[in-house]
Amino acid sequence: MPITLPALTRRELLKQTTATGLSLLAGHHLHAAGDDLKKELWVLFSDTHIAEDQATVARDINLADHLKQAVKQVLELQQKEKAFGLFVNGDLAYDTGEKGDYATFVELMKPLRQAGIDVHLTLGNHDDREKCWDGCWELTTNHKLLPLKHLSVITSAVVNWVLLDSLDKTDNTPGVLGESQIAWLDRTLRDLPDRPTIIMVHHNPQGPVPEGGKRTGLTDTDEFMRVVDKHPKAKAWIFGHTHNWEIKTRKSGLHLVNLPPVAYAFNKARPSGWVTARVDAKGMDLELRSLDVAHPEHGKVTRIEWS
Repeated sequence: MPITLPALTRRELLKQTTATGLSLLAGHHLHAAGDDLKKELWVLFSDTHIAEDQATVARDINLADHLKQAVKQVLELQQKEKAFGLFVNGDLAYDTGEKGDYATFVELMKPLRQAGIDVHLTLGNHDDREKCWDGCWELTTNHKLLPLKHLSVITSAVVNWVLLDSLDKTDNTPGVLGESQIAWLDRTLRDLPDRPTIIMVHHNPQGPVPEGGKRTGLTDTDEFMRVVDKHPKAKAWIFGHTHNWEIKTRKSGLHLVNLPPVAYAFNKARPSGWVTARVDAKGMDLELRSLDVAHPEHGKVTRIEWS
């Protein structure tokens, strides 16, 4: 089932008080105002950790205030440059993913939707599937791509996005895709249009764990990578979870993009914030938008090239 909070048109805003839900389609096709557009702007959030109570503080950070600040920054950008969509890559909710957490999250994201931005979501280890659907009341569950998993495919004139579900158990750190989802990914990558494809998963890559070590990332990383490496159109894996902004590239040419948290960084020296992704046929420009504009990495652009 895809998780998208669609942009609100004037008509939809008028109907919102009586609507029981909005029908969503997987494989939502987005097109530029002309097929000759060379770049598309996409906005990337991760790890918002929103609690029902907007006064909630974690690690000395008011979580709702951080999200409000990020939303305000995106709206300012939207006045100058229109975004094709916004992704929130998991851990939408605080701690155990309660229904009220999602209701508050939806309310805080509403200004983006009113500005015409579709908001696409994945789930992380602090989310709960059923409570997410209950709290995000504007969603419907009428289109299943894979039972019990929340998956989305978004295509545009320039890029394909594939959103996966690595939630295993709520409030349990490691994540897993599972055989069925990995097989679905294999089929999906095969059938997607032949253009750069970016995969979003909440959990980070994790190799073999030494004796006495802990599994904290994606437990079936090797199985996932075997499928991804089969498909040259797969150009990047974007993840969150570790609360650390970082970009690396594997020997295969696949780019690994670790998004910063909107909520808080585990290391206070690292930035909290969000990222703009300007995608074209040859690569992607990633710009860190730190909530602390005095952070030395704020505004830094990293160009990654498709191999």
